[in-house]
Parts: sequence; C-alpha cells; structure tokens
Amino acid sequence: MSGKEIRWLVRSTALTTVFPASGFLLCLLAEMLLNIEVPRLTSSIINWLLAAFAAFLLFPRILGIPFGRIRPRDFSRRIGLYLPPGFWKYILLGVILASCTLSGMLIASVLTGKYRLGFGSLTLTHLVFCLNPGVWEEVFYRGIQMMILLRATRSLKRAAAIQVVIFGLSHIKGIDALSFVDAGSVMVLGIGFTYAAWKTGSLLPGIVFHYLHDTFVFVVQVPSDVKTSVFDNALFYIFLWSMVALGCLITRWAVKKSMLGATVPLYTPATSPGDPKPT
Repeated sequence: MSGKEIRWLVRSTALTTVFPASGFLLCLLAEMLLNIEVPRLTSSIINWLLAAFAAFLLFPRILGIPFGRIRPRDFSRRIGLYLPPGFWKYILLGVILASCTLSGMLIASVLTGKYRLGFGSLTLTHLVFCLNPGVWEEVFYRGIQMMILLRATRSLKRAAAIQVVIFGLSHIKGIDALSFVDAGSVMVLGIGFTYAAWKTGSLLPGIVFHYLHDTFVFVVQVPSDVKTSVFDNALFYIFLWSMVALGCLITRWAVKKSMLGATVPLYTPATSPGDPKPT
C-alpha cells in the first residue's frame, strides 16, 4: 500500500468514526469554550442534521468517499441503506435481534435479585437521542467504513475485525477496567450488527436492532444507583454476549429459510470496477 493510499485510509476511517457523533462533539465544545448549555434534545437534533449532511452530501458528492463522486441515491444503495423488497421481514428481524439482547440482559439483571422494573428512561429526549446511534452508527460504521476497509484490506474478515474494534474503542468512557469491558461488549454487539448487514445485504435490520437495543437498554438493567458485584457484572455480560451469538444464528437461519438477503452481496473484498483510486 502506497503512502497516498495509507493517508486516504486513515483520513477516511477517521472521518467515518467522528461524524456519527459530530453534532454532540460540537455542542460539547460550545459548552466548554462558550459556556453555552445545549439541551440534550437540541444536541440530538443538531447531530442528526450534521450526520445526514455528511451521509447524503459530504461523502458521496464532495469527498467522494469511498466510491468517488456519485449520486447520493447510488451511494445509499451501495452502502446498504435502502428498503429491500419485503422490507417488513428485515424490520421484523431487527426487532427479534433486539429482543434477544434485551431479554438476555433482563434475565441476568433479575437473577442478581437487585432488579427494579422502571420505564423512567423512556422520555422523548431519550427516544430522539437513540435515533442517532441507531441510524448513523450503522450508516457510518457498517456502511461507509466497511467499504473503506474492504477496499484497503481486500478481506471481509480483516475489514470487519478492524471496524468492530474501532467501533468498540469509540465507546470507551473511562480508563477503569469496567470501561474497557464495556467497550469489549460494544465490540460484541458490533459483530452482531455487522453480521446482520452482511447476511441480509441491508443496513435496515441493524438499524432497527441498534435503535431498540439502545432505547430499552436502561429498562432491562439493574438501576445505576444500585451497587453490583463482580459476579453480577460477569453474569450480565455472559448473558448479553450469548444472546448476540443466538441472534447471529437466528439471522443465518432467517436468511436461509425466508429468502432474506440481497442477490448481490453488500460486502465484496475486491474494489468494484470503475471505482477511482484513493486521492
């Protein structure tokens, strides 16, 4: 790989990592530098608008990442952001996958004996906020970034592994051991999201899965003000990771039995004919 290609890879990967949360970062800078308090609902809307601008104009028409400058409609189709025939089946699959992870976390929480059912987190602000990771992390990580890494590595396994690691590291919230375990758990979820996109040829199941998981994640956990033991946390992650694996098996079965999935694979290691060289 030449120096020009390496620079293109690093720049493109960095951009796809930043843009899913670019609006939140902008609002955080405004709070830190200008002492302006931005409500969470407002920051969610700002982030949505900036991410949409990047996904539908900046990347396909201005930067030409990763296919060169093409029409936004063609760009969306090539990254898997479209409504496939029988789209309700893809939505249903996303609901089932989210039900797997959420039920696993709920069972683990109940087994600790410290769980309290509550829906206080399901506010309008939270529902709008969760649209951002649910939609844009799928678009930028499972869509655009995967295409970038596939062009660079020419290997589906390597591209997926790098993307999942970047996805997990972008969610690190501290330097303590539990924060790193949480990041590892995000990587496991990233495997589930990536597998759904790969097998179905569409980002739609992963978007539904991701949004519902994030929306109800606090409902199925032990309240944050309740102290949990190492055993409680281990039980939680074991159940969650096991249910991600189950979700992958369900996805495989659904694609095989119900004819879900694109006729043309979403992720192909080789660069498509006509794609321009990195600049």
